Amino acid sequence: MSLSVVLVPLALAAANSAVSFAIKDKVEEGVLYRIETNMKDESILAEALKGFGCQVELNEQTFHSTIGEIQMAFQQQEDGTFSGIFNESVSTDEATEFLQDVQKEYIRIVQKQTYEKLMARAKAEGLVLEQESTNEDDSIVLTFQVKESLKIE
Repeated sequence: MSLSVVLVPLALAAANSAVSFAIKDKVEEGVLYRIETNMKDESILAEALKGFGCQVELNEQTFHSTIGEIQMAFQQQEDGTFSGIFNESVSTDEATEFLQDVQKEYIRIVQKQTYEKLMARAKAEGLVLEQESTNEDDSIVLTFQVKESLKIE
C-alpha cells in the first residue's frame, strides 16, 4: 500500500496556476475529489501525517509524502484551511476516515504545543501549578496558584 501526499500552499497555488487549474480540472472531471478539513497549519499537518508513518518531504513548493499505494494531495484554500484531494479509486469513506484520524492527531499536536507554551508562560509569570487533570474528552484542566511578591517601598 502506498500513499503520496502533496501539500500545496495557497500562495504557491495562486502563483502556480497550472497546478491549481490541473487539480480543479481533475476534480471537475471526477478523476479527483476534494474533502474539506479544519486544518490550517502546514507544519502541524506534516507532523500529523508523519505520525501515521508518512514520509514527508518539504521543498519550497510542496509537501510530498509516501506510504503505501494510495495517492492524495493537500491544497490550501482561500480561507487558509487545507482540503484533501483524493483519486476516485479511493473510497470517500476511506478518505474521510483517514482525514478524521489525521485531524485527531493534528488536534493532539496543537494541544501539546499549547500546553507547553502555557506552562512556560505560567512559569515566567510566577504561577505555580497546583493541579492538573485530564477529562474524558482529553481536555486538560490546569489550576495555578499565584505567587505573591512583596513590594517594599
